[in-house]
Amino acid sequence: MISISEAIAILKENLPPPVVAEYPLDQAIGHHLAADIRAPEPAPRYTNSAMDGYAAHWSDLAGATPERPNTLAVVGESRAGAPYPGRLGPGEAIRISTGAMLPEGGDSVIRVEDTREEGRSVIITAAKRRGQDVRHRGEEFNEGELLLRQGTRIAAPQAALLAAVGIERVLLFAPPTLAILITGSELAASGTAIAEHQIRDSNLIMLKAAVQECGATLASCTRVADDLQATRRAIGQVEAEIILCTGGVSVGRHDHVKAATEENGFTPLFWQVRQKPGKPLYLARKGKTLLFGLPGNPVSAFMCFAHYVRPVLGVLAGRPFGWPTLTARAAEEMSNRGGRPNMLRVKASRNQEGDLTVSSGKRQGSHMLSSLADGDGYILMEPDQTLKAGERVEVYSYDFRG
Repeated sequence: MISISEAIAILKENLPPPVVAEYPLDQAIGHHLAADIRAPEPAPRYTNSAMDGYAAHWSDLAGATPERPNTLAVVGESRAGAPYPGRLGPGEAIRISTGAMLPEGGDSVIRVEDTREEGRSVIITAAKRRGQDVRHRGEEFNEGELLLRQGTRIAAPQAALLAAVGIERVLLFAPPTLAILITGSELAASGTAIAEHQIRDSNLIMLKAAVQECGATLASCTRVADDLQATRRAIGQVEAEIILCTGGVSVGRHDHVKAATEENGFTPLFWQVRQKPGKPLYLARKGKTLLFGLPGNPVSAFMCFAHYVRPVLGVLAGRPFGWPTLTARAAEEMSNRGGRPNMLRVKASRNQEGDLTVSSGKRQGSHMLSSLADGDGYILMEPDQTLKAGERVEVYSYDFRG
């Protein structure tokens, strides 16, 4: 039996390589960049007006006041998408719209509210500074500047930035593919009649949901009875980067996952971790594929997914290896009287001072799904460790969204 830290170290040493693929920008949302992106063009692409008003040269604007206004001849207009075709000469101005191209010979924009138009002339009543209300070409960034770093998650703002500079396809870490294999002759599938000696399968929907929350792709779902030949055949037919088996990894005569895995050419990396729940956790590797043998008890399966599978999916999706954590205070005294580290399920809330606090669920059995449904995360407690009320503690969140 190995420790949690030893299991994590072995896992890190055997991470499959991420898959990189090119995607259209509209399919990139929620995924992470596999390479830096540099600007193919400057922003703004051309010098333009930040306001509706009049464009002119500063030499014809300086010193204008309501008492001593400047008068300029209006010789045309520049609208967004329809620039003024000529060059501004001395004593000339053009009407200009927000975002419209600044004409040659112009270097400043006077806002509409600081002007009045009379016939073919505009009266300038205020001019603050040279270059006012002008957006200069490249003032946000120039061609070749770094826009987004590798690992950046593409959301609406990032997608908009890339679209604005004409980037239509991006290199992304492809969502990892997973296959789920549910073992157990005692399990009744959803929608089927259940016998007195059976239990309803909750692992499949639970793991499917967890995979979906992680942003991974589910390649297949298979059910198999507690039979060595059937288990070996089912594992041999799976094609995925990660295989999740539930059940069949303990020491019973009808636990066949380890044997079936190794008969399919997988190399075992570890079996049994000094933890509660999830002690029978099994890990094996074949080429670029990792196989997790999760315990059959649903809480144990979920906790092993949260602490071991989720960080792997994060790396394959372009995120650092790790867990979503937060710091809270213990709302009550909590103790681990057992001989193994305990992944204690906890509920988070706010106290009267607004501090985040956590309290332990009363139902902590590895078969008690209410400890998950009523909780927000878990804390790792060492054997004989006691947390006093008010003591700070790191909480591992159930939020798999990365």
